Amino acid sequence: MIVAGAGPAGSMAARLLAKRGARVLLLDKQRFPRDKPCGGGVTLRAAALLDIDLSPVIERTIHGARFTLRLGEAFDRRFEQPLTYMTQRSRLDAYLAEQAAAAGAEFRDGVAVREIDPAFNGTSSLKSTVRTDGDTYTAQILIGADGANGLVGRTLGLRPEYEEAVALEGNIPYTPDIPAEWRDVFGLDLGGMAGGYGWVFPKGDHLNIGVGAWKYAGFTLRPKLFELARRHGFPKSSIENLRGHHLPVRVPGSLIARGGVAVVGDAAGLVDPLSGEGIHMAFASGRLAAEEALRVLAGEAADMSGYETAVDRQLQTELTVSRRLQELFTFAPAPYLAIMRRSDKFWRFFCHLARGEITYLDFMRMIGPLRLAMDFFAGVAEKRRLGRVQSGLRLMAAAGR
Repeated sequence: MIVAGAGPAGSMAARLLAKRGARVLLLDKQRFPRDKPCGGGVTLRAAALLDIDLSPVIERTIHGARFTLRLGEAFDRRFEQPLTYMTQRSRLDAYLAEQAAAAGAEFRDGVAVREIDPAFNGTSSLKSTVRTDGDTYTAQILIGADGANGLVGRTLGLRPEYEEAVALEGNIPYTPDIPAEWRDVFGLDLGGMAGGYGWVFPKGDHLNIGVGAWKYAGFTLRPKLFELARRHGFPKSSIENLRGHHLPVRVPGSLIARGGVAVVGDAAGLVDPLSGEGIHMAFASGRLAAEEALRVLAGEAADMSGYETAVDRQLQTELTVSRRLQELFTFAPAPYLAIMRRSDKFWRFFCHLARGEITYLDFMRMIGPLRLAMDFFAGVAEKRRLGRVQSGLRLMAAAGR
């Protein structure tokens, strides 16, 4: 079988398949190690999905957070246990691909998939043909892990419908004048971005700083990023390697499997709407795709449709709740930050949520009847956001005339 894309989702799928004895070809168009725009945070919940040790590529362990509301007064909160791990995608992805190769997958980097001929009907004819610049391969199963704009989903009609957010980020090298607390504390600025937030994430030799928002507000990213840097005392000139990227948020019910083909991770739009984090869902979807592929190979399933069913049942329900919480939180973040600042109980709840000890679904069960109020106000927030989107589109159309 073929896995196109050696990010966290693709390497997870390839490694699990190879461990179970499947012949796996793992392809990526870039030479490794390669950088990729991403905050690089690996939650404890994400790390728990792996059966390998991530410590070789963990650069910082986060124990606290520095919060600001629209770049206003900052306050810090700390936790006695790790909240999340910080990695660089260049190192993380190379390490995961190495682990897949060690399990028996054949890893070829610098090999771009140029053309795909899929087979969709019946187990006996599940065979896709993949062409690169120099070779042609055939496989019973093809897993697309090649990102939000990947060729697999785009060519095969599996590119899911999704709402699109965008992010802009850069790196600030450590210098002696950067305060020591930025070694194990991440920064979050809330309320200043349409549907998103600003962040400062510490890495081994630099700080990753960025902002994210819904696509319609993408034109605000650059000035917002520079304002965020200035608020924390970092000059604009200190930001290096500035780059942008898309954050696809899957619309429930979107097609992500067909015949012997499935898309995973960002290619399936599996990004957490509230946090913007995608590595956990990359690992989770890679695992589900591998499990279903093994069922197909064993003759227990006719095609990869069971993967989509598993995603809808095990992952999408969580993402749908996250989407409602995002609408609610970005509608009026000030009260939540005020409670976060003053209430140890609420702070600890946030920490357990960040650590993955409480899920979004657990939260919905905990609030009981208050869920009705949450759904109502989330709906109000969604209508307001959609109104702003339409206003923005009209302004863009008017500017284009």
